Amino acid sequence: MSTNAVRIAPRRNFIQPLPGDGWESIAARELSGTPVEDAVNMLKSWNLYVAFRPVGAITPTDIIFVEPPRAAG
Repeated sequence: MSTNAVRIAPRRNFIQPLPGDGWESIAARELSGTPVEDAVNMLKSWNLYVAFRPVGAITPTDIIFVEPPRAAG
């Protein structure tokens, strides 16, 4: 048995949006226990590459993180 085990860090939970999804629909579906405005702000803070697009549109090919980054370690 090898003693050189590789430890893979846990990944963040994510989704691929459905056609027609926007921040509000994703927030309502994925963070249903959180007020929509707060949930949208959280999603945007975890997905800056989408939030700051010139157009700002979410597409079905995007990867949207639905939780914050996990602590290193």
